[in-house]
Amino acid sequence: MDLNNLDKAYSRVYFKVLNFLSFSKRSESEILGKIQTYIFKTHLSPKEKEILKDRVITNLKSDGYLTESNDEDYASSYIQGLKNSGKSFNKIRVLKFLLKKGISKDIMDESLSEIEDEDIYESVLKEAEKKIKYIKGENNFQKKQKLTTFLLRKGYPYETVSSVIDTLTDLQ
Repeated sequence: MDLNNLDKAYSRVYFKVLNFLSFSKRSESEILGKIQTYIFKTHLSPKEKEILKDRVITNLKSDGYLTESNDEDYASSYIQGLKNSGKSFNKIRVLKFLLKKGISKDIMDESLSEIEDEDIYESVLKEAEKKIKYIKGENNFQKKQKLTTFLLRKGYPYETVSSVIDTLTDLQ
């Protein structure tokens, strides 16, 4: 085992991970996956790669980059970003995204409770107003039916969809 090569590899991997973390908040699973990717690209033996991985993770934890609250912060900032962006969203879409990022079920449930029904209502209303311009139908009943099925396919709850449809009484 050549310590000089191991130290060089450590420096390279550690600074690549820091660069990765500098762009935005990341989930713990993303960070660990990126560490694994960077270590895989090094030309070290499997035993040296394991030592390198442990060393990088230990130093990230001691420097405060890899903490227990990474996933909670990531989920909260993602939801806040969605709210502030003005884009339409629903709980199912957020749940799938957080699941893909490796966030635990408990943290997801806690984060989803931050999304209020009013936020979902506004999102459905915005989506409906955008879609209603392009719906063709002979009468208002057909337009309402097409708009309802469109919004339900997007994953919005039926109660919210029906109340939005009721508020949009003068379908164009």
